[in-house]
Amino acid sequence: MDNAINRPRRLKHHDYGGTGLYFVTAITRNGACVLWNWRSVLADSIRQNGEAPDEEPLLSECGEAARHYIQEIEHHYAGVKVEKYCILPNHVHMLIRFGTAAPSGRLIAAQTTLPTVIQQVKQAMTKHLGISVWARTYIDRVVRDDREAELLGRYIDSNVRFWQRDSLCPKIPKDRRYDWQEILKE
Repeated sequence: MDNAINRPRRLKHHDYGGTGLYFVTAITRNGACVLWNWRSVLADSIRQNGEAPDEEPLLSECGEAARHYIQEIEHHYAGVKVEKYCILPNHVHMLIRFGTAAPSGRLIAAQTTLPTVIQQVKQAMTKHLGISVWARTYIDRVVRDDREAELLGRYIDSNVRFWQRDSLCPKIPKDRRYDWQEILKE
């Protein structure tokens, strides 16, 4: 899976630090399911297709670190806000806004760029965990209008419930064995 996103697909001549909304997907190295507690993933995979889980999945230590560093973004970067996010077994989706409104209504321009924010979040997690869990790059999409933002927001809100339908969902072996530590070493 890592090979599929080794080449950034950034828009040429786009200002990734200018005002805008981005849909970002960060994927774990080799698609390893390290962000949820694996027992939670297996229990959810046993459910019938289309049946939503009864409760939120349990995050692993890596997933908890991802949540912490995503929630810290707006505290470390003026003018940047994560509007929505969800943590799946092997990837994270986020809607990140660059250029936010101050309480006075004045626009606060971001003092950084999207690539810098994502890179630094990944680096902080790697330092915290002592192991790199992320693929080298990430997938981004410039959100063009409010309708698209609303659709992507709904997708993020429902993605945890229907993660098995996600195109990045790992294929779980029939014998239900899955060694994510070995996958990270590949």
